[in-house]
Amino acid sequence: EKAECFVHVYANAGLPNAMGGYDDTPEDMAGYNLPFFENGWVNMVGGCCGSTPPHIAALGKCIADNDFKPRPLPKLGHPKMMLSGLEDLVVDDVHNQLGLPFLNIGERCNIAGSRKFKRLIMAGKYAECMDIAKQQVQDGAHVVDVNVDDGMLDGVAAMQKFVKIAMTEPDVSKAPLMLDASKFEIVMAGLKWCQGKPIVNSISLKVGEELFIE
Repeated sequence: EKAECFVHVYANAGLPNAMGGYDDTPEDMAGYNLPFFENGWVNMVGGCCGSTPPHIAALGKCIADNDFKPRPLPKLGHPKMMLSGLEDLVVDDVHNQLGLPFLNIGERCNIAGSRKFKRLIMAGKYAECMDIAKQQVQDGAHVVDVNVDDGMLDGVAAMQKFVKIAMTEPDVSKAPLMLDASKFEIVMAGLKWCQGKPIVNSISLKVGEELFIE
């Protein structure tokens, strides 16, 4: 109902055993995947850890023998901006107390806008920075802006460390992040560790067309 794209499931051949191996037979794996096929939830299927060519063959045989069909894509409605942390967020569906469309972005984890956050991040006090982020979410922020772009700070390392720690804090990571930086390498550092779908703020042509395209 939600995904406007194709859905791909590639499961392990069961859980790893005490030796780090996988014990599910090809028939086991096909059986565990059966609900996905029966309910028409997937467009593609494959195998990950512990799967072998016979496992993949068993999946194919199960699909062919039962004439299962791929999931039809839902009808496209009005385009909506969809974000996610641990929880999904449909921007169009967010409203303020007056019932008007309004996306509340917490800006307190922005080194350019909060002296307290700047002081903490410069001192490497990431636990206290998390408290700031957590409080914003508790106070109603739908998205948490993260900006560590400062000439006196290693922005790549700071962004990476902040996002890595934030992802371990459910009260923070449940909200989407806004990765806020003027340098591509800082944005990329955040994207590599950010789960879900964040906002990138911002990408511009001021660094040149070649880097912009990259």
